[in-house]
Amino acid sequence: MFQRHVTQQLSAYCHQELSAAETARVEQHLEQCQQCRRAHEEIRIGVELANHLKLQTAPDSLWEELVSALDQEPAMPCGSSTVPEHCWSGRRPHWAMVAVGLPMLIAVIGGSWYYWRSTRPSWEVARLEGAPKVGWSAIAETGRLAVGDWLETDHNSRALINVGDIGEVEIDPNTRVRLLRARETEHRLRLARGKLHATIWAPPRYFIVDTPSAVATDLGCTYTLEVDEAGIGRLHVTSGWVAFELKGRESFVPADAVCETRPGIGPGTPHCEDASSSLIEALNRFDFHDGGSLALEIVLAQARKEDAFTLWHLLSRVGSAERRHVFDRLSSLVPAPDGVTRAGILQLNRAMLDVWWDALGLDDASWWRIWKGPFPESPQ
Repeated sequence: MFQRHVTQQLSAYCHQELSAAETARVEQHLEQCQQCRRAHEEIRIGVELANHLKLQTAPDSLWEELVSALDQEPAMPCGSSTVPEHCWSGRRPHWAMVAVGLPMLIAVIGGSWYYWRSTRPSWEVARLEGAPKVGWSAIAETGRLAVGDWLETDHNSRALINVGDIGEVEIDPNTRVRLLRARETEHRLRLARGKLHATIWAPPRYFIVDTPSAVATDLGCTYTLEVDEAGIGRLHVTSGWVAFELKGRESFVPADAVCETRPGIGPGTPHCEDASSSLIEALNRFDFHDGGSLALEIVLAQARKEDAFTLWHLLSRVGSAERRHVFDRLSSLVPAPDGVTRAGILQLNRAMLDVWWDALGLDDASWWRIWKGPFPESPQ
């Protein structure tokens, strides 16, 4: 099928001058087109290098010297189709200056480029299997993943990233990830496609992974995150907590729970990995396929006490009429604590929702008091 390339939009994309819709289209194309990815890397490198060059103020005399030099250039006789010999002879010194100055300019730019590359923050990457690549270079046994670089594995490759001194991330086959930030209090990857397994022992919010349809913020945990070619994501937490968010739509996923996400929608409602298949199917219809009241009724009927955190999320995702039914079912599983009223919950009183969350009996829910929004801003 004919595929329209995006090379003409890449400069504007690198300068963050495109609309949100155009940016999404370019990013989706780059995930599938190796030719445009190569062109994007070349433009991005140039933009980042230019951003690291220092601005110098030109001397006031420069413009006067240029004007004076132009005034001294001999004029070409009217009607002449050739350049007189004396014109060329008068310009030879200028070409000589260019011949001397151009290599110097190239040397300065090249030196700045190599200095910038050598000083970029980076993480160590180890080859686990096959031939994973950083950029266009295959990793021998170990390598470095610098800010801005892509790490890519084929169907036979796996790699292990040391996330500074706060954890590690195992990269499965057929995966593309990019290091966005490597700061003391913010370590950030972008998972374009594939699967990663993260083990983090840092304080909450230190490790973040962007995906095409949600941002995963670690709250001290172990989890698996995967994204398919369509940008559909799935988060499975095995210990601790992960916050999953897109444009204000938040899901808080505890251990032994799963949360799916869709481009343009964001994260769905988290659920226990061992929830009934009927509940999971109905929740999927409710979140992503306009399942409405019928799907919600199935979720409420199938919910166990262990699924109370799923109903807690639904309180803020349904209309006011349906919220009454969610309140009734949730209170039958976990009675509302003192100070939490039906009227307050129907109005989505934040303080009451927090108190009820604490009463759900979830393990290690103390992160709730640590969590301070908003979510970290996603870089372009």
